[in-house]
Amino acid sequence: MPLDHFSNTPGTFKNRYWVNDTYYKLGGPVFLFDSGEQDAEPLLPYYLQEYHGLSATMQLAKRYNGVAILWEHRYYGDSLPFPVNENTTAEQWRFLTTDQALEDVVYFADRFTLPSVRFDSANTSSSPEATTGNPLHPSNTPWVWLGGSYPGVRGALLRVRNPETIFAVWASSAPVHAQVDMAAYYKAAERSLTRNCSADWVAVTRFVDDTLANGTAAEAANLKFRLLSARDDSVTKEQAANASNVAAAEVLMDPLNFYQYYGFEASILPFCNVVETQNFTATPFETGLSASQGIDVALDAFLTGIKQVNYAAIPGNADDPIADHSWMWQYCSEYGFYQRGDPNNPLSIETSFLSLDLFQEECNRAFPQGLPPAPAVGNIDKYGGWNMTPSNVLFTNGEFDPWRTMGLASIESNSPQRTPSVAVPGCNVEPAFPSFFGLTHANMVHVSDLRVLLTPDANHTDFKTVGFYSPVSQEPFYSGLGLFELALDEWLPCFGGVQNA
Repeated sequence: MPLDHFSNTPGTFKNRYWVNDTYYKLGGPVFLFDSGEQDAEPLLPYYLQEYHGLSATMQLAKRYNGVAILWEHRYYGDSLPFPVNENTTAEQWRFLTTDQALEDVVYFADRFTLPSVRFDSANTSSSPEATTGNPLHPSNTPWVWLGGSYPGVRGALLRVRNPETIFAVWASSAPVHAQVDMAAYYKAAERSLTRNCSADWVAVTRFVDDTLANGTAAEAANLKFRLLSARDDSVTKEQAANASNVAAAEVLMDPLNFYQYYGFEASILPFCNVVETQNFTATPFETGLSASQGIDVALDAFLTGIKQVNYAAIPGNADDPIADHSWMWQYCSEYGFYQRGDPNNPLSIETSFLSLDLFQEECNRAFPQGLPPAPAVGNIDKYGGWNMTPSNVLFTNGEFDPWRTMGLASIESNSPQRTPSVAVPGCNVEPAFPSFFGLTHANMVHVSDLRVLLTPDANHTDFKTVGFYSPVSQEPFYSGLGLFELALDEWLPCFGGVQNA
């Protein structure tokens, strides 16, 4: 893969991908599943081999006699132009941009073929002009993109940017609107809470923020000790007193660590039950403990809940340092998505010490050179953002997915308030704004529909498993897949020269 698609900077790197052509018949489409901001290899058994369940990618390949591809993004996994670590230079980071990564896909699609597929042309040059005789070239067969979260964004952008390459897209939980301020992230989580748990979470957060910001030194030190001890009972008073306000206040957000993938019922309800029953010693109050018993009782119950659930002790694999570094560069340079606390939101369950300035300081500290003054969100939103109306794209979301707030199904006050429609648009027909072709899964969270778990799997009961979009329900997979198949039944016949399977 060329390091740089847009200038004369020399250099190439090896870009990793996997292929399953079990169901392929000549004339069938190409289904590309994008792994996005992670090492792609752990996804292989789930998305190309259907380990312990079904994947949309393979089910579509089977139905339409297609070939399936798992694609790894530049600067992740083994697709590394340079070593990625704290020593990666600004000169090396500058090739990790959205447009470079999108062009990787175009470059790949223009050159991909299978050893078993014979060209109509005897010309075997690797140039795109010479591969038009290749049955798998995008000019000869539809390329269909599947991706969730950032990969969903990539699919939507490619459909806008390169419709001649990507014919159709299923974009799940795709935050297509880049924005520096993403205070809305925890708004979605708050909406899913029971009202008494929400009321207490808001009250405790406000009390903690106010005490740490405006209380006496003794009050702040005592509160820091109580907060940090709830997470780790080995913390000393001296360590607590020296901790920053944000480090102490963030303890209140520990129960949200796994919310994005597991939702309220699996990851927060057990905590809320401990809080509202005061560790199962009392009957819950409909209005919450703070309103009925006072903030001291609510705070005690909240800290007991954190101690009882003990999220820090949940086993799991360490984060991938390559992915951590690369994704941080991407959001610091282009996407923003700073998940700050909003003191002006009367229902905020996130500490306001997590400010926009703090996020920008963290970015500048991690990357002292090479970043713009603020994330260049225009690099993404030039493709339409919340207002995009691409044809041949299905957008699916979870009702309580924090990333829905930056997607077409956003209900935030500054969004266009667009409405999804399950009516399949005509082939290559843009939906009439503000409508869009999409489906919102009730009570679901992040990317709950691109595969379904049918056999118990330890990787899906470990809250720290990365990258599998942990399906918490079976219904979204079948409803999403069924709707996308209806769409492909409508769209594929209009692709020139393709016989629908």
